[in-house]
Amino acid sequence: MRKSSQKPFKNRILQSSRSKKTRIVLAIDVNDGPPKELSDRATDLIEQTLQWICAVKLGRQTILCIGPERTAELLRKIHGSGLTTIIDDKLNDIDETNAAITRAYHNLGFDAITVNPFTGWKGGLEATFKLAHERGMGLLALVYMSHPGASEGYGQKILSNARSKKTRLEFEIFAERAVKWKADGAVVGATRPSIVLRAKEILGTSVPIFSPGVGTQGGEIARSLKAGTDYFIIGRSITTAKNPGNVAEEFAKASVDLDT
Repeated sequence: MRKSSQKPFKNRILQSSRSKKTRIVLAIDVNDGPPKELSDRATDLIEQTLQWICAVKLGRQTILCIGPERTAELLRKIHGSGLTTIIDDKLNDIDETNAAITRAYHNLGFDAITVNPFTGWKGGLEATFKLAHERGMGLLALVYMSHPGASEGYGQKILSNARSKKTRLEFEIFAERAVKWKADGAVVGATRPSIVLRAKEILGTSVPIFSPGVGTQGGEIARSLKAGTDYFIIGRSITTAKNPGNVAEEFAKASVDLDT
């Protein structure tokens, strides 16, 4: 079993971001090809962008395609470069299943995992939060995703509780849960700066915002940064570029523009 880090995930990624002067989390979602070829491709992307990123996020599909042994090896390389790692699994099941998945990812070497607040606390994510935090693992709550159809769920109005006739936006409730549950981050798409702004009002400084959707999906770093994004999760705009390193550098500089 992997030993827990002395510092919480939130502190580790912040330290990396400040020291490297970047807010970019590289999203690697390679999934079409032989396992070794995909693993080599992921390693190459990391090596080309290493100077300009503060963390690496791997999609569940990538893990399924390259297998646990290559995943563990890849994570060791990433950690050896001083970066933290996130598995994008979007946990949304009963407590026993969520906890088992969390343990498996932690033992592989991941530093954080995405979870869906929709599943609830009791019998849902309570055990996962306890387990993860005991092992120094971070949890990022999905508050509002970046794709167009996200409004059908995260943007819908619902009753605030069973006895109330007052409706509220789903994502606002999810943001409040992220604070109450002491999440280590909240995922809010950069494609909707107004949602980022509202989420930031609820999350405050206790829960940093991770925003996917820059570039390929139409999100803009400048607008999302001003609205309150703390980190940008960027995949295809970097990973499919002819020169991933140059593109990552441009994004990195833009991501800290307001800091200078």
